[in-house]
Amino acid sequence: MTLLLSNEDVLRVLDPRACIDALEVAFGDLASGEAVNRPRSHTYTPLGDGHWYLFKSMDGAVPRLGVQAIRLSSDHTHEFTRGGKRRREKLPLAPGGRYVGLVLLFDIRTLEPLAIIQDGELQRMRVGCTSALAAKHLSRADARIVGLIGSGWQAETQLVALAEVRPIEEVRAYSTNAERVAAFAARVSGRIGRPIRAVASAREAIDGADIVVCATNAHDPVFDGAWLAAGQHVNSVQSHELDTRTLERSAVIVVRSHDPATFHHPPGNAPVEAAEVKHLPESLRAKTVELGDVVRGRRGRRSPEDVTLFTGGGLGASSGLGIQFAAVAHAVFQAAKAARLGRELPTEWLTETAKP
Repeated sequence: MTLLLSNEDVLRVLDPRACIDALEVAFGDLASGEAVNRPRSHTYTPLGDGHWYLFKSMDGAVPRLGVQAIRLSSDHTHEFTRGGKRRREKLPLAPGGRYVGLVLLFDIRTLEPLAIIQDGELQRMRVGCTSALAAKHLSRADARIVGLIGSGWQAETQLVALAEVRPIEEVRAYSTNAERVAAFAARVSGRIGRPIRAVASAREAIDGADIVVCATNAHDPVFDGAWLAAGQHVNSVQSHELDTRTLERSAVIVVRSHDPATFHHPPGNAPVEAAEVKHLPESLRAKTVELGDVVRGRRGRRSPEDVTLFTGGGLGASSGLGIQFAAVAHAVFQAAKAARLGRELPTEWLTETAKP
C-alpha cells in the first residue's frame, strides 16, 4: 500500500532530531558520491503586475536509505515593494484558499511509490533542520545566544531545530512587524522551552549573539555585515537577506550545493528571483564550500574567531536539494508507518502493466 500523508499527519510524527540525523546522512553521502541529486528547476509563466505562476521540482536519491524523492509545487507568487523594500509572497489561490505542494517517495529497489506527502510542514522542517545541521558543524560549541531576524513561516522551525544542536539560553528576535514578532516570541518560547525577547532593531538582535539567524522573504539585505563580531555564525534561508560585507567577513561560505538551480521564463520577462541571482566574485569563490564537505570534516570553521556563514541559495547554488526531501520524507514515512497514520492507497492504482 502507498501512504497518503497530510500535513496534520506529518506534524504528529515530525521529529527534528530524526530529520537532522537523516539530513546528515544525505549530505555526507552526497559529498562522498553515494547520493544523487537533481538541482531545483523553476518554470515561470507571467500573469502580469508582478504575479507569476511557478512550477518547481527537484529530486534526489539516498541509496543508504533505499529511497528516491521528488518534490513539486504549483505556486502563484507576487513580487512587490513595501516600505521601500522588495518583497516576494506566495499566494494561496488553490480552491479553498490553499497551496499545492507534494513530495513523492519511491523505493529504489521495488520501484513502488511508498508515500505521497503534503509538503508544507515537511518543507519548513527540512529548511530548519538543514540550518541546524550547518550550525552543528560551523558554530562554536559553546554558542548559547541567538539573534533572529524574521518572524514568519520559516522562523519557528529554525529555532526548534537549532535547539536540538546547541544549548540555547536566549533568543533575541526582530521583525519589521512589531506586533507579529511579539506574538511569535510568546508562542515559540513555549515550544522550544527557551526565552525569546522581541527587540526593536536588527542591530539589537545581532549584538552579542553567538548565532545569527535570518529567516525572511526580503529581497534586500536585512542587516549590515559590519555589525558582525568575531566568532559569530550566520544562518540565512535565502541570500537576498545578505549584503556583500557579510560575504566578505565570512571565513567560510557554506551552500547546499554548487550545482545551480535552473530558471525558465519567457525571454526578456524574468521575475526578480531569476533576474537577480547573485554570483560570487572570484575573490570569494575559493571560500565557498558545500555542506556535505563540512559534514565530512573536510572544510569548516578553522578558529573560534572565524565568522562562518550558511546560506540557503541564490549564490549560484541550488536553493533546495532533492536529497533533503528524500531524507526527511523517509524519516516521516517510517514514523507514520509505525504510528499507523495516513490513508492507504492500493499501490496498483499508481503502477501499471503498460511499459511507460
